[in-house]
Amino acid sequence: MTETTIGAINLGSWTNNGTVAGKVSNVTGGSPRPADAVDVLILTALREEYAAAKAAVTTAWREHDAGTATPYLTGTHAGLSIALARATGTGGRTIASLATALVLRLRPRCLAMSGVCAGNPGWTAPGDIVVADPAYEYDEGKHTGGRFLGDHRHYPQDTRWLRAAQEFDPAGLPSHGEATEDESAVWLLERLHHGQDARKHPARERYFPRGTWNTRLRTLEERGLIVRHGSGLALTGTGRARIERLLADDVDGPETLPFAVLAGPMASGSAVIESPGIWEMLKNLGERKILALEMEAATIATVAHDNQVPHWLVAKGVMDGANPEKDDRFKHFAARASAEVLYSLLARVLSASEAAPRPAGRVKVEVCRRLQYDWPDVADVLGVPPFEQRRFQRGDEPRALWEWLADRSRLGELGAALETVGRGDLAALLRTTST
Repeated sequence: MTETTIGAINLGSWTNNGTVAGKVSNVTGGSPRPADAVDVLILTALREEYAAAKAAVTTAWREHDAGTATPYLTGTHAGLSIALARATGTGGRTIASLATALVLRLRPRCLAMSGVCAGNPGWTAPGDIVVADPAYEYDEGKHTGGRFLGDHRHYPQDTRWLRAAQEFDPAGLPSHGEATEDESAVWLLERLHHGQDARKHPARERYFPRGTWNTRLRTLEERGLIVRHGSGLALTGTGRARIERLLADDVDGPETLPFAVLAGPMASGSAVIESPGIWEMLKNLGERKILALEMEAATIATVAHDNQVPHWLVAKGVMDGANPEKDDRFKHFAARASAEVLYSLLARVLSASEAAPRPAGRVKVEVCRRLQYDWPDVADVLGVPPFEQRRFQRGDEPRALWEWLADRSRLGELGAALETVGRGDLAALLRTTST
C-alpha cells in the first residue's frame, strides 16, 4: 500500500476502492490509529444543526484544515475526543464525501449525526428525538408498471446502544421541561386547530398527566375555548381566534418541551417531502412503525459499515410531520435537543464501554491459535452479526474476532463467552495471564 493524499488530507497507509454516486466502497486500514484519531466524528448537514451541535457542550473547540474542502473542529466531552464538521448541503451524496474523507483521516470509534427530521404524526410529536434503528434508503428499488418495488438495505443499531436509547430519560437536559397547565391548554388548542385527536396523540400524557384530563377540559370549557360534541372536542370561535393569534406570534419556537426520545426506523430519501401520504406509503413498503423521514441517516450507517467504523449513531429532532402546512417553528429546538441527546447517549454508551486492560500479546496468540474450531460459537454468543462474521479473513477468523471486539471495547466480554461455549481453559488463560 502507498501513502495517499486527497486535497490537504493525508490518508496514510490505506486502501480505498473509491466512492461512486454517493455510495462508499470498502476501505480497510492497515496502520495503527493516527495521533489525531478521535473517539467520535459528528456530522451535520445544515448550518443551524452545526451551530446547535457546537453549542451543546462546553469545550474549547479547535479549528482544523480551515480553507480546505473538509474543515472540522475538535473538542472533548465526558472524556471522549470529539470532531465536528458540517456538509455544504443536505442529502446522502453530499454527506458521503465529507464522512468518508474525515473517517479516513480521523479513524473514529463512532460516526454520528444530529439534526432535524420529519416525524410520523401517529407515533411522534414535534420536538421528540428519534434515534435511528434501523436506518435505510426508502427509495432504493425498482419502478415497474406504475408500481414501486422496494429493495431496502437495513442497517440495525448495536443491541446495547438500542437499549440505551430506549431507556434514555431526557429529564435534566437543558431543552427538556415539564409542561405547565397553560402550556397544556395551548397544546390542546393547537391539536384541535390541526384537526388531530388529542385523546390519541402520542404526547397527550406529557401535557395531561394521569388524572388531569377531565378537570383541565372543564376549565377550558368554562373559559369558552372548547366545546364537547359527544365524545369529541372542537374549538369555539374564541378558541380558534386564540390559537391562531398565539401561533402567529410564536416566531421563535419553544425553549423547552416535554419531549420523548424514541428509537425506531428512520427512512432516508433524496428529496424533501411535503405530503401527509408519505407515512402510509412507507408503511406499505414494509416499515409498519416508521418513525422518521430525512435525507442522510442511511449514508452515515453505510459509511460506518463500509469503512469498518465500530459504531454509528443518528439522533434527529422532529420539526414537522412532512405535511404541506409545516413551518420552521420547531427547527431550532429540534436541532438543539437532538445534539443534547446525542452527546448524552455517547457519554453513556461509548465511555462506559471502555475495555478492561488488554491481555498480553502472547495470550492473544495462544487464544486465537486454540480457538480455530470454536470461534463461530463464540461470535454467536457475543452477538457478532452474521454479515460481520462473513467479513473475517478466512483462516484467520479468531484473530479477526479478537480485533472486532477490541475495536468496540468489548474484549472484557470474551472470557464469559468462552465459558459459555465450553472453553473454560481459554477463559482461565485470559484471567490468569492478562496484564
